[in-house]
Amino acid sequence: MVCTMSDTADVIIVGGGVIGVSIAYHLARRQVGHIVLLERDSLGCGSTGRSVASIDGLTLQPRAAALFARSASFFAHCDDLLGAPCGFVQTGSIVLAGPKQEERLGAAVSRMQAAGLDVQSLNPDELAALEPRMVLNGVASTSFTPGAGYADPVLTTQALAGAARRLGVEIQQGRMVTGLRCERDRVSGVETAVGPISAPITIVASGPWSGELLQTAGIKLPLQPVRHPVVCLRRLPAFGPAHHSLLDLTTGIYGRAETGGLTLLGSINPDVGYDPIKVNDGAGYVHDDYIFWTMARLVQRFPMLKSSELLKGWAGIMTITPDWQPVIGRWPNMPGLYCAAGFSGQGFQISPAVGDLLSGSITGSTLASEFLASFAPTRFDAKQLLRINQEGEMYGLLG
Repeated sequence: MVCTMSDTADVIIVGGGVIGVSIAYHLARRQVGHIVLLERDSLGCGSTGRSVASIDGLTLQPRAAALFARSASFFAHCDDLLGAPCGFVQTGSIVLAGPKQEERLGAAVSRMQAAGLDVQSLNPDELAALEPRMVLNGVASTSFTPGAGYADPVLTTQALAGAARRLGVEIQQGRMVTGLRCERDRVSGVETAVGPISAPITIVASGPWSGELLQTAGIKLPLQPVRHPVVCLRRLPAFGPAHHSLLDLTTGIYGRAETGGLTLLGSINPDVGYDPIKVNDGAGYVHDDYIFWTMARLVQRFPMLKSSELLKGWAGIMTITPDWQPVIGRWPNMPGLYCAAGFSGQGFQISPAVGDLLSGSITGSTLASEFLASFAPTRFDAKQLLRINQEGEMYGLLG
């Protein structure tokens, strides 16, 4: 519902997912002026609302470590920070690595520890004591993050939006942005279905629609919307207490417990379960071959889950980049334009840090700008990709 019809603003944010509202909230905390957030439908109705919403507390990508660490405390203390819950549930998170990934996992653990997170390296015997129901064939090393878990993506988005509104942000739902306005080689606002809005700063944070919107200003960014299915099953009572969240580098799956005795399951192998689509095609269904592929690998780790009840899952839409790392920052040759997109499945869990750092960069923080430099939109043209492969192996979501 459109509450007002502003035709000017100090900052326009396009996109009402968790990234957009996080940016709005953090900009409002810095008192940048009149902030207008535009959402084509309703808050969280795109990629955010279909997110698995895991908070793993670990990434293999060196430059992203601080994003994960800075965000973790937000979810654990959301009620105090925003005055509203995000539905955080602490499960702890286990990462399994084979011989080829052992060194890289160890380095990632050290980085997360240096960033201030409680992440522990475990040998297989120590993990067996922690989770005796898990079979560890082919596992050379593991890590455990006690404070990891998951949150409710819709509650999180609404909590951030509510806090942003209290700080004066104007949120307009149901107002579709049809293009970027360009004047004298700079972006000066947006065109919408019911009229233009002018602003000296425009931030594109519209998830899988970001690429199409940027093209209206002549910008071609390699953002690819993909369909990602999520398998859902109900554990039998005999399985016992909920298992820890799992990221298995050896088999290429993730799995996390959900309330009601459920487990959510999917692929972290970029060649499975990430089918390119056109943004308006819809998310589609969870196909049988994907269910069989993921279940076979989960049962390999938890044989007791073989008799679980398969429930209806869902498919979401995420946006990936060539290096599976996000695009965060401004265009030096297009003043007034910023972007936060292409999160490649990591967006929800790093959204607090993204909002904080991007708003800091916009308001003149040199440290924030330097930190985000690695994620600059121009890195693809400069062939400065953030590599995620090692010895021919791709790590997809963990990046």
